[in-house]
Amino acid sequence: MICLLHSQQIIEYFEAVDGVPKITEKYNPATWMLEVSSAAAEMRLGIDFAEHFSASSMQQDYRRNKALVKELSVPPPRATYLHFDTQYAQSSWGQFKSCIWKMWWSYWQNPDYNLVRFCFILLCAIMVGTVFWKIGNKRSNGGDMNAVIGAMYSAIFFVGINNSQTVQPVVATERTVFYRERAAGMYSSLPYAMAQIPYVLLQTVYYSVIVYSMVSFEWTVEKFLWSFSLNFFSFLYFTYFGMMTVSITPNDQIAAIFAAGFYLLFNIFSGKFPDAGGITGSAQWRGLCTGAFFSQYHDADKQIFMLGRSGNTTMAELINDYYGFELDFMGPVAAVFVGFACSSPCFMPSSSGL
Repeated sequence: MICLLHSQQIIEYFEAVDGVPKITEKYNPATWMLEVSSAAAEMRLGIDFAEHFSASSMQQDYRRNKALVKELSVPPPRATYLHFDTQYAQSSWGQFKSCIWKMWWSYWQNPDYNLVRFCFILLCAIMVGTVFWKIGNKRSNGGDMNAVIGAMYSAIFFVGINNSQTVQPVVATERTVFYRERAAGMYSSLPYAMAQIPYVLLQTVYYSVIVYSMVSFEWTVEKFLWSFSLNFFSFLYFTYFGMMTVSITPNDQIAAIFAAGFYLLFNIFSGKFPDAGGITGSAQWRGLCTGAFFSQYHDADKQIFMLGRSGNTTMAELINDYYGFELDFMGPVAAVFVGFACSSPCFMPSSSGL
C-alpha cells in the first residue's frame, strides 16, 4: 500500500497511455513499470515512450528539477567545504557498542556458528578433564609432569584451532558488508574485532572452570587468573588469526589452507619439548607451555624423581633446569600473548581479497 502511494504519479502517467494495462492489486509498481515500458510493449502499442515523455507535461517538471539540481550544486558565496575532525562518525567506544549490537543480531540469525564452537569447547573441556582426571595432584615423578604439560597444551591448542576454523566462513560471508561499512566511516577494524571478546570470554569462563576443577589444579586466585588469562588470550588470538586469514585471501577455502600451514609453526614454537638443554636458543620459545605450566608449579617444593637424573629434586628446580622455564620469563610471555591478540586486527586490510 505504501509502495503504491509513493508510486502513484508514475502509475497515473503510464495508465494514461492508450493500450497500457492497469496495474493489478498488490503488484510491484517498479516491476509493472518495466513491463509496460519494455521494447516489446512499445512495438505492440506502436509508441516511443521517450518521445511521449518529451511531449508530456512531466518533461517540464523534469527540466525544472534539473535546473534546480544545477543551481543547488553551486555553493553560495563565502561558503566553506564540509570538514570532519575524525574519520569515523562515532568515538571508539561508540563504534564498539555498534559492532556489539551488529554482531549480536548477526549471530542471532546464524545460531549454528556459536552452537558449534560453544558445544565443541564444552565437549573438549569435559574430555580433557576426564582423560586427565585429578592429574594436578600427581607430582611423584617426571612422567606426571609431562602428562600435565600435554593436558594443558593440547586442550588449548585444539580449541584454538577450532575457533580459527569456525570463524573463517562467517567472516567470509560478512566481509563484503564489513568493507562497505568501514569505507563509509561507520567503524574501523579494531572495534569490529573487539566485538568477538564477549563470546570468547564466555567460552573461556566455562572452559577454565571445568578443566581447572577436573584436573585439580591448586585453587588460588593468582594461579587461576594466570590460567584463565592464558586461555582467554589464546582463544582470542586464534579467533583473530582466522579472521585475519580470510581478510588477506580471496575466500574461506584458501584461508583454511593458508592457516593450516601456520598451525605447524604454532605447534613447534608453542609446544612442549622434552629437554631444553638439547634445543637451540632460538627454538626455546614455548610461550603456551611456559605460561600454563610454570604458573601452576613454579612454587612447588615437593621432591620428585626424574628418569635420567641422579637423585631427587624439587619440582621448581626441575622446571627450571630440565624444561628451561624461568619465573622471570612470565612477564614477557604475558606481554607476547596480549600483543598477539591486540595486533592481529591491525592486519585486516580494507580491500584485500576482493
